[in-house]
Amino acid sequence: MTVFHKAFVAIGMLLIVVLSLYTSKKSYLAVFRNKKHIFLIGLVLSFILSIVVNGEGDFNKIKYYIPPILLTAAFYQYGPKLSDQWIRRIVFWVLTLSAISSVVGFITVIFDYNILKFKIDSTPRNRGAFLGIMYYSYTNAIICVMSAALLVHYKKFKKYVNIKLVIFTLFLNLIGLYFTYTRGAILAFIAGLPFIFYYTNKKVFISLLLTGLLLASAVIYLIFGNSGLTFYRFKPNSISDNARIVMFKTAAIMYTRKPVLGYGFQNYQEPCKIVQEELDLKPRWCHFHSHNQYLDAFALAGTFGGVAFLLFFGSWLLTYLIGYRDIYLFSLPGLVTFLAICMTDTPFYMSSVISIIFILYGMLYVKREA
Repeated sequence: MTVFHKAFVAIGMLLIVVLSLYTSKKSYLAVFRNKKHIFLIGLVLSFILSIVVNGEGDFNKIKYYIPPILLTAAFYQYGPKLSDQWIRRIVFWVLTLSAISSVVGFITVIFDYNILKFKIDSTPRNRGAFLGIMYYSYTNAIICVMSAALLVHYKKFKKYVNIKLVIFTLFLNLIGLYFTYTRGAILAFIAGLPFIFYYTNKKVFISLLLTGLLLASAVIYLIFGNSGLTFYRFKPNSISDNARIVMFKTAAIMYTRKPVLGYGFQNYQEPCKIVQEELDLKPRWCHFHSHNQYLDAFALAGTFGGVAFLLFFGSWLLTYLIGYRDIYLFSLPGLVTFLAICMTDTPFYMSSVISIIFILYGMLYVKREA
């Protein structure tokens, strides 16, 4: 439930905190000695400090980032004790619920009727059965790329998952991803695909990576090159594209004006309006975030927050790239997809994405073979 609906995220995190209180002192000491944990703590503290100094921002969202620090200690203590049967159950429900969400979502798009709510629900994009997972489908993109990795490396994980379930749910989720009408989620899914082969076949990895770069170049040409060509969502959309470019510029300018601690965590919208008005940036477009997680980190939490963000996720990615464990076969593509999403939106503010990302983070420290 934590992964699939915002209403359950706070409850799920609270239970993890309660559980972590029963971990041993040794586990907590191990958590706070690790560099990645220190970077995470620095990230959380810089967000909080940016709000305290500016007197603005949204304290409500901070609760999503403090518990994961304690969550890691719980993984140290209890992760190895999960039986194979329980892991299999968890994987089953993650895949099944995501597929149900996709099905309900694209039925709603096609027929303007939500079969779970039993009411007319006209929406231009697939938001799924659970708003938390299908909103813009960023969580779905992460689940899709990890499902594809499970399929390719099935022999490594066959005791944890049924291959027919993986194939069936991946098929439904890809349809759901198509009907999200969200270029960022689809592009991020494509970006993660080459990394499925990073550990097992370097030639395939490099070939797919180069192919992906060519596809990305083609998409950029279609969008910004005035080619006159269109292909599904990968076509010129002056309103969306120009708005994002202006928001990117605005975030960069905001950082130069307050480079130390920024404007305060999740406090983008009002300063954005002031900057765009002063510099006559058009089109006038300000949302509660800049649609780029990296720029947001620097603009809202300054150099402290931006550097902490890069150090945390950079060190995590480096762990994958220079090491190997079986779980990296599917968690590396998942992380890369998340990092790609950060280029076009702010998934770090989406509770469903945060849940699945920190579950992957906790898996780094669970001492199991797979």
